[in-house]
Amino acid sequence: MMLGAGALFMLMFALVVIGVPILIVVLLASGGLAFLRNSPSTSSSPVASTPSHASAPPRKCPACGREVQLEWKVCPSCGAALT
Repeated sequence: MMLGAGALFMLMFALVVIGVPILIVVLLASGGLAFLRNSPSTSSSPVASTPSHASAPPRKCPACGREVQLEWKVCPSCGAALT
């Protein structure tokens, strides 16, 4: 069965009208269009969004001297308390 030009146009139009909104919803739900959700007033520069402790010198375990993160309470290398 052959489709005429009018039927083919209607089919393509239906795909665009139905398919594009569904595609946008799926992309927004999966985070694919995250840049559309952020308004220019709420977006910040990468420098401003980094934590203040990121520029601090690395913290070291007092017992073994290995680098540890600020939020750690116990050294993963030697088990010493970091408080």
